[in-house]
Amino acid sequence: MRSGLELHDSRVSHIEWVGGDAVIHFSHAYIHKSKGSPGKDTGTGWSQEAQLIMQGASSLAPSPPLPNTISEGYLEVGGIKHQLIPLPFKRKVGAKLNLVFVDGGYLEIVGDKPFVELFGAPIYLEDF
Repeated sequence: MRSGLELHDSRVSHIEWVGGDAVIHFSHAYIHKSKGSPGKDTGTGWSQEAQLIMQGASSLAPSPPLPNTISEGYLEVGGIKHQLIPLPFKRKVGAKLNLVFVDGGYLEIVGDKPFVELFGAPIYLEDF
């Protein structure tokens, strides 16, 4: 089964800055699971806690009020814009995270070596 973290409808609870690294905490990461291509083929939707870590990161805009739900966004890595981040996800190159929240807030962070960690048990939400 293949999985992907859909940024749209996921919820960022807070951002930690640890020794130059950005740790973006998702209290609700919307996870697509499918036997085919997540987000395109039939499958299931799940909620799970997650974090995206970017090393040597910096913010290009003031952080919006958090927690907040993402209305649109992408993680650009190696010239590819991921609106649905394939899981597991770990890259060794530079990246840019662009998020727009439902209240109009905006977040842009650049850094290196992005990776996603999932926590706890996934919670089933729906079939799609």
